[in-house]
Amino acid sequence: MIKRTGEVTLAIIGLILSLILQGIMTFIGFAFVKATNTQSGYDAFIENYERTLRESGISAADAPTGTKVIDTLGNFSTFFLIALIAVIILAVLGLIFIVGNKKPVLAGFLFLFAGLFVIASTFLVGFIPALLFIIAAIMCWVRKPKVTHFDSF
Repeated sequence: MIKRTGEVTLAIIGLILSLILQGIMTFIGFAFVKATNTQSGYDAFIENYERTLRESGISAADAPTGTKVIDTLGNFSTFFLIALIAVIILAVLGLIFIVGNKKPVLAGFLFLFAGLFVIASTFLVGFIPALLFIIAAIMCWVRKPKVTHFDSF
């Protein structure tokens, strides 16, 4: 039996880092949506957005409208939440399958998908947790139990 301490450690650290990173992104997204849900928050955002466009020298025709920005960020906050849940499920399933060396190949694929999902859903910001998941996946596939040969007397 081969110990899978390295894979488990990398996956847990990757899961914790991705939870922190994706949790912050989700929190900021939903806080923005909540702040712009009120009329005063909406008006303040639109006013600041238009002032920033004017100060930057960007014409209103070249930039998206403030309402479109609010809608897009609302959609992204929902996407971040779904991505967070998916990564948790993939990583926990991978950990279940790797502990006790039950199904290391399946665990490797789950870690790979978790890593790819983290890097895609965080727009490359989650490079470190994704890298940890991918390294854990490669270790799951490469490390094999030692073969012992028995000599007959």
